[in-house]
Amino acid sequence: MQLDFIYLSREDLVECGLLDFDAALSDVEAVLRMMARGEVVMPPKIAIEIPQPDGRQKGHLVAMPAYLKGLGVAGVKWAAGFYTNPSVGLPHGLDLVILSDPETGRPLAVMEGALITAVRTGAVAAVGAKYLAPDGASAATLVGAGVVGRAAAHALVRALPGVELFVYDVRREKAERVAREVGASAAGDLRAAVERSDIVVTATSAQSPVVKDEWLKGNVACVEIGKNEFEDATVLRADLVVVDYWEQVVSREWTSLSRLWRQGLLKRVERIADIVARGRVPGGGLRFFSPIGMACEDIIVAQRLYRRAVERGLGTRLPLWRATDWI
Repeated sequence: MQLDFIYLSREDLVECGLLDFDAALSDVEAVLRMMARGEVVMPPKIAIEIPQPDGRQKGHLVAMPAYLKGLGVAGVKWAAGFYTNPSVGLPHGLDLVILSDPETGRPLAVMEGALITAVRTGAVAAVGAKYLAPDGASAATLVGAGVVGRAAAHALVRALPGVELFVYDVRREKAERVAREVGASAAGDLRAAVERSDIVVTATSAQSPVVKDEWLKGNVACVEIGKNEFEDATVLRADLVVVDYWEQVVSREWTSLSRLWRQGLLKRVERIADIVARGRVPGGGLRFFSPIGMACEDIIVAQRLYRRAVERGLGTRLPLWRATDWI
């Protein structure tokens, strides 16, 4: 008996529609509704922190499993994030996604996962902005034009038709490139862009706030893809604080939400899954959304790409074994 699976490279995934941001937005909304109905089995992430010899953090390896009952697929993302990788010519994030058949456990596919991560992260931010934007929102600012910010820009212009988007990055050329791709405007002055925006999305690697609370309108949706990018004052005066997976948020002690909760300052928190299930939050006020990322989002995107690959005969078939006497 021979058992095999499909290996899908990044190029295979792109050919299968990974950069279809409308599909990614639909995937994210669908899996959040599944989550609200209790149709997702998803333990919290398990992280291994890898230290430098001097004790400083070098990077981490994270296992992210999920089972989507309604779609009949289970999987895990094995995510690596190493901060010094760019100095040796490697990207910060190096991820793999493995899909399995929940009926037998047999592996279905192994695929490159870093671009899946970027696309679904951008889609999650855009879904959050769509459901939390104040009434009459007409302008949004995206802070950060790296890989994830670029994905967020593509998702935002699709999720928020008619909303003018400004893109800011400390490297102006990056902001201009992303802005050209999506038909947005590059912002040279961060404060001015934020002050005129009804939606502010941050996608940076900053370890301290980049958006001042005093810059924000009274009616505004803040979406924090990175962590600690808004001031504590913004979180504490928010009319609505939203997360994706609370147990994962509080386990990351270095995040502002976790710290504020441990200090007893953060009280009411809602899940984005429940909000998507109910519908867009009407009215105004300050809404703050901080997604830490969930395996179910990776798996639903990966499952769509796997099915497309099977239909088109894409990818490389690899044997798990060809013949063995040990079964």
